[in-house]
Amino acid sequence: MSIRSRLFRRAALLMVAFSLNDAQATTCAVLPTCQQMGYTMKKADCGEKPVLRCPFALSDDNQVFCVRSNGAADEEKVEDIGAIVYGDGTVSKELISGKTPIGIVFDAVNRLAVALTDIKEDGAAGTERMFWAYGSSCDTPGVQNCTTTEISEGTNLTPITCGVDGRLNTNAILASSCNGTTYAANATNNYQPSGCAKDFCKKTKWFLPSLRDLQNIYLQRTQINASLTLLKAYSVTIVNDAYYWSSTEMDRIYAWSFNMSNGGRYKNDKYYDTEVRPVLKF
Repeated sequence: MSIRSRLFRRAALLMVAFSLNDAQATTCAVLPTCQQMGYTMKKADCGEKPVLRCPFALSDDNQVFCVRSNGAADEEKVEDIGAIVYGDGTVSKELISGKTPIGIVFDAVNRLAVALTDIKEDGAAGTERMFWAYGSSCDTPGVQNCTTTEISEGTNLTPITCGVDGRLNTNAILASSCNGTTYAANATNNYQPSGCAKDFCKKTKWFLPSLRDLQNIYLQRTQINASLTLLKAYSVTIVNDAYYWSSTEMDRIYAWSFNMSNGGRYKNDKYYDTEVRPVLKF
C-alpha cells in the first residue's frame, strides 16, 4: 500500500471515529497532529509536483506531502545520497528507462543535487578551469564575508556555518558589477543539462555551490561517483581530485575553494583559475 493510500485511509478512519454521536463515546480521544500523520514537507519543497495536504490543516503550506507523477507520496528515503535526479523531477536510486538523468543527490536534507559534469565558461558541459572573477575585485554586496576565523583553512572537515547558501551567494555575485566578469557564477547560472524537461533544472536554476556544499560533496564523493559511473552512457565526469570554486567569499580579494583530493578549504585570489561544477535545488 502506498504512503498516499495509507494517509487517506488513516484520515478516513479518524473522521469516522470522530463522527460517532456523544452517546456512543466513552472516552475522549486526542487528535493526532499533521506531523504525527506524516505530513512533514513544505509546499515550497514540492516544486511542480502536486501537493497532498493534511486533512486537519488544509490551508497550511508547511504541513504537506509532495506527490510524484505516478501519484505516490514522496518518501524521504527516496532522496538518498547518490540518488539520481531526472529531468522530469523524478528521483530514484535506479536507472529509469525513458528518463534522462541530470544530477546526483548529495544533500537530502536541503534537497541539493550536483551536476553530472564540470562545466566551461559558457555553461556548457566539459572540464575547464576558470576565474572566480576578473577585471576588478570588491567586497561583493549581499555576500557574507567568511574569514579564517569563521572557516579554518586547510584540511579540516568541521561543520561550515558561514556563507552556506549557494543560491543566495550566486544571485548576489550576479547582481554586482564591481568584480568585473564573474566567470564561475555566470557559468553555473547559464548551465542547463540535456534532458531537462521542467523549469526546476533550466538556466538560472543552477548555481555556484557554497563551500559547505562542496564539503558535503567531498564527504559523499564515493556514493556520488558510484552513481556517475552507473551513468557512463551519458556525458558525465566524476568529481575529480581537483580544486573547485565555491560561491563563499572571504573579502575583496579572496574567495574560498575546496580541494577534492584531500578535503582542504583554501582562500584563493579571485583571479585564480580552477574547476567549476553547478548544483541545484530539486
